[in-house]
Amino acid sequence: ASFLDEPAVSRAHHSPAVITMGSSWPVMLYVPNLIGYFRIVCMWSSFYYAQTNYKLALTLYVLNFAGDLVDGFAARLFNQSSNYGATLDMVTDRVSTAGLCAYLAVLYPDEAFTYVSLIVIDIFSHWFHMYASSKTNQHHKDNQANFFLQWYYGCYPLFGYCCLAQEFFYLAKWILRFEPDAALSFAPDVTLELVCQYVFLPGMLLKQVVNFAQWWNAAGMLAVVDAEAAQKRK
Repeated sequence: ASFLDEPAVSRAHHSPAVITMGSSWPVMLYVPNLIGYFRIVCMWSSFYYAQTNYKLALTLYVLNFAGDLVDGFAARLFNQSSNYGATLDMVTDRVSTAGLCAYLAVLYPDEAFTYVSLIVIDIFSHWFHMYASSKTNQHHKDNQANFFLQWYYGCYPLFGYCCLAQEFFYLAKWILRFEPDAALSFAPDVTLELVCQYVFLPGMLLKQVVNFAQWWNAAGMLAVVDAEAAQKRK
């Protein structure tokens, strides 16, 4: 007999959702999680308006991105860190980036394969590492077996630069599709195209190297877990 063969009452008895749903509301209403819901609304609205009002869509996406910068601070300030919040934050990050890359693939059809590939790399890396971290009870930024990842996560300015450069590269490409001659307001001789190519692009490319290294490290972690489990079965 399987779980599906059990009576409904028995399944309800075993179901953690039935037992814990009432007590989950306080966690779901933590301040950082409310920021997370705000981010989702901004992200979804941004994609809705992307093809009809690019400035409004861009503003909404930036608000979504800004929320990502403050939710962690709010979690520490109010002592409201949670597994739910961490997952909400990570999933919102990933679908935001994936949606933005998908839209850039529409704006730049000749570069569509590149943007689709960036989505694939991003999801492979983060989902592998999220699952590996849950299996090993290790945060994805904790000590890594991979020296490159130790260096990356241990150098916070580099870590911050790569994360910001990736997002700003995508946002700059979005702006440049509609305003190809855009320049910096405080330095009119410096075009956004130059900043995108020489400031944002290197960080974005390094972030893809990090994504690959993170996937490789996570794959190794999962393989070790499987090998240890196989040893115990012998």
